[in-house]
Amino acid sequence: MSTVIYLANQQVQIVTGSSNGKKMTINQSYILDAPEGSIINGIVMDAESFIGFLKETWSAYRLPSKDVTLVVNSSKFVGKNIEMPALNDSKTLDFIEREFTDINKGEEYVYGYIPLSVENKIKRIYAENIPSDFIKDYLDIFAEAGIKIKALYSGESSIINFVANTVGRNYSTFILELADRMTITTLLFVNGTFYYFNSTRCFHEQESEEYAQDMARSASQIIQFMQAHQIEYPLETVILAGVNPNNIYTYSEAILSQGIQVAVRVFDDNNISSNVDIQNCIHASSGLVNTGKHQNFLTLYSTSKKKTKEEGGSKKGIIAIVASIAIMLIALASCLTLRVLKNRELKDAQEANQLMELSVLEYDMILSRNTFISQQYRSIVGLDENIQTYPICNTEIMNIIKKCAGNYADIKFNSFDSNSGIVTVSAKSESVEDINMFIKELNNQDIFSNVDYTGYNYLQNDDNWNINVSCTLSESAGRKGEIK
Repeated sequence: MSTVIYLANQQVQIVTGSSNGKKMTINQSYILDAPEGSIINGIVMDAESFIGFLKETWSAYRLPSKDVTLVVNSSKFVGKNIEMPALNDSKTLDFIEREFTDINKGEEYVYGYIPLSVENKIKRIYAENIPSDFIKDYLDIFAEAGIKIKALYSGESSIINFVANTVGRNYSTFILELADRMTITTLLFVNGTFYYFNSTRCFHEQESEEYAQDMARSASQIIQFMQAHQIEYPLETVILAGVNPNNIYTYSEAILSQGIQVAVRVFDDNNISSNVDIQNCIHASSGLVNTGKHQNFLTLYSTSKKKTKEEGGSKKGIIAIVASIAIMLIALASCLTLRVLKNRELKDAQEANQLMELSVLEYDMILSRNTFISQQYRSIVGLDENIQTYPICNTEIMNIIKKCAGNYADIKFNSFDSNSGIVTVSAKSESVEDINMFIKELNNQDIFSNVDYTGYNYLQNDDNWNINVSCTLSESAGRKGEIK
């Protein structure tokens, strides 16, 4: 039996179970919240509190400390579909490394992939890379918590494999949407093969009508993607995962409203035996699928380190040979010189060696400090990138709302909820037509993902019409021009 832990943001999924390649058994699942701010976008921001959380969890649920698989969903993993000649393992990894040359930033990376299809000696793969330091950080964290990691997988490639080995066996061309607390993950399979992956943030509460509309829009974007790429295979179905089956009607209606006239189904697979609700732990369950050696980034990381060590050993051997020859020549020349000159040369060599040792020590200290600062910088950049996705109601947003009101209405800003991104405004106008024009102007603004109002009422004392409007800001609204 294996234990899988899935990490992305604050919500942590853990499952215990097994898989033999055809059937999967899930015995237990745990949905937990890590300490707030300890992990964001798959990056551990507060190692001390997160390690404490791991220790408490493993102790409370008596989870095994060995045979643990880690699945991490993070933008640190960069993936792409690649078409390439059918090559052996070593040449395939070299080919993948060349494909990522344009996006590498001078760091040391580990590369992995999953095979998708082979046709006419041309194979399609989904390849990913990840900085080596990212893997090392996780190994250090789990080791300190007393947990031994046997495999480390990317969240993207794991869910691709999971879908291919479950509903992918029953359908050829389909869309699967996986609902989560903060994200909607969408996968497109075409003619039996994975084709496209997309993940979007969602600020609405799960199982709400607004959340259903967001899922419908994600499906519509995939349809537009298929049309833009002239994909001629007909779409068979839209499969929803991570949702309550009792709400399938709400999701079906929302998807139909986008003009998508195909069957909408809830994820289900006869080859999965589960004592728990599979909809709540699909991300973690994907870690039970047999993924192959080229997707386990822990194995790939160990192999790359061994290769680097062997290359370093060869270089040291050459240096030793060159140094030996140099010493022999110096000794021969010394024998032909006077004793006084030999003693002077020896003294000079000793002084130079001492200076070199001091320089090496200084270099090692600077390098260690630079590595530490670089890690801190990457953590800060990752945090800043996530913060930038949250909208803010600043002067820019308020001015846009005022501009929409124009001569139609007098407005008053009531509140702004930073958690949901909702701005609440009260408006007064002399005519109903002006109120409708004001609402129309708001709906035309890209900064709002939703404009909601519940009607209007007449105020006899002011001889005006009153309306309360709630505007949900789009992702990153108000961030344009913000100093980072």
